[in-house]
Amino acid sequence: MEPYVQTAVDSAENQDYRLTVDSAVCDSQTLYTVITVEGLNNQAVEDLKSNKVIAESHREVWGQEMMDSLMANGSAGPDTFWAAFVDSGVSTSGIQYQSLPAPSDTSRSWRVKISLIDADRQIGTGPILFWLGFMGKEYAVEIPTNTAMETIQLTINRDVQPEYPGGPTVFVQSLELSPTSIAYVGTYWDEQRDADNPAAIFFRMKDGQILTRMQLGYTFLDHASRIKDLADPLYRVHYQTDTPVDLDQVASIILGDVEFPLDGSVPSPADVPENLYPFTCTEIIPGENHFFRFPVEELCQKLGADYRWDESTQTATATYRGVTLTMTVGESCYQVNGETVELNYEVRSDPISPDSDYKVYPQYISLEDGVLTAPVNVLDHWSLDYPPLKDTNGNLAGMMLVIP
Repeated sequence: MEPYVQTAVDSAENQDYRLTVDSAVCDSQTLYTVITVEGLNNQAVEDLKSNKVIAESHREVWGQEMMDSLMANGSAGPDTFWAAFVDSGVSTSGIQYQSLPAPSDTSRSWRVKISLIDADRQIGTGPILFWLGFMGKEYAVEIPTNTAMETIQLTINRDVQPEYPGGPTVFVQSLELSPTSIAYVGTYWDEQRDADNPAAIFFRMKDGQILTRMQLGYTFLDHASRIKDLADPLYRVHYQTDTPVDLDQVASIILGDVEFPLDGSVPSPADVPENLYPFTCTEIIPGENHFFRFPVEELCQKLGADYRWDESTQTATATYRGVTLTMTVGESCYQVNGETVELNYEVRSDPISPDSDYKVYPQYISLEDGVLTAPVNVLDHWSLDYPPLKDTNGNLAGMMLVIP
């Protein structure tokens, strides 16, 4: 991606602060940036480091409670980062941010993702104007978007198997792949459905491996954009990854059970191992002071993971995707490739108040009626998604959908 990365993009300053866009890179739908804010005098540095300047800029709109919360947690809050398209003046549809280690004793830094979909849910073009709420729009910087990274376009125009077993097929019109994102235009939502319905997506690498989108770190953004200029309702469904994928190593994209070569040759039926498709697994619904749990052996069998049980020590060892989990009955911890991880469940003391303190409850590896169970969050080490399923009445069904 180095050829597409812009460095020392632009900066702006007032008497107290300097905003610098250190680097930026974009694909057709997202602009990724690293920005630094530097205090230019002692008071400005103190207010920046303590988060006071950010917190106070939220008080007028959000109130004293929001200000106190930002002072306590050091977050940038909802109104610190702003972006709009230079040519049209239309705001971008979303900004995500993550704090980075401070570059110096006088500055703070963030990684910021700016959606290139505008507020009308259409893909915008041209440079982006970016500014900080506490500095004001008059101290904005301009970030070019004309050096977008490589993208591959595929025409699909067919129904494909969905990610959710048993769901209706998904019509996919087209697909776009970049090192950091997948986006397809297709069906997603209709009046008969009350849940999302994405297509099942896999990658066949040139070395023959079939990798899932979860293995490659592509996670689903929590919204789909309706394509407004189409009479039939089609949507742009978007996934992103923080670990760029080398497209030169990808031979084809598999949608459902059909394989689409990236060189544009004729699609063909795909041969994908059954355990790579999403499946359902028993899930134990939370009770008092414990989180969702799953039966370890059942899940391992369905995943095709290596599972071993030592009766003498009451210890299970499960290996999947090169990661070994070691779980012993009665322990409030487990091992990941030999490193110990504590099992804790955090819940707010007042579930209604977002500012209430957390209570921490230990979780345990348990043997229940002869079945070894563990909290579902241990599955994060295997790059799995595991949303709980609900019945027709909207109640938890005691099953989870496992997406390998």
